[in-house]
Amino acid sequence: MSAALAPLFVVAALVLCVAGVMKLRSPTRRMRALGVGEVALGVACAVHPTPPLAVALAVVYTSFAAVAVVLMRRRAACGCFGENDFPVSLAHVIASELLGLLALAAALAGPRALGWVLGQPAPTAVVLLIAIAGAAYATVLIYTLAPRAFAAWSAE
Repeated sequence: MSAALAPLFVVAALVLCVAGVMKLRSPTRRMRALGVGEVALGVACAVHPTPPLAVALAVVYTSFAAVAVVLMRRRAACGCFGENDFPVSLAHVIASELLGLLALAAALAGPRALGWVLGQPAPTAVVLLIAIAGAAYATVLIYTLAPRAFAAWSAE
């Protein structure tokens, strides 16, 4: 895998972990079960990725994109990151499609994850870890704040 792709693959895995953890607080058993599956896949991809795991991650994000399209047309909320009442936005669709493509590219190139990042010289590893955390946080904001911002903007 290209060195540039490894940190991005970790971001995709961590975003899935965050989504899964947020679902664990749901009152519904089905949502909590989905959350457990998301955390398990995200951790596996972040810690010891294999091409089949990267394909599974790509399939999950592609499925999320498809569901987001349906929910966006219905102007419905998805609960991707726990409970919220804001409808799915185009940002959900695009983010999920991009993360799915990234996971597919990792599957084809041979995924690397946190072990590879930590194996870099210390200054490089620190910068990569900060970048990964920042990119994962920004991606979660795209899923969670973009719908709110769009709803506020379009309400005027």
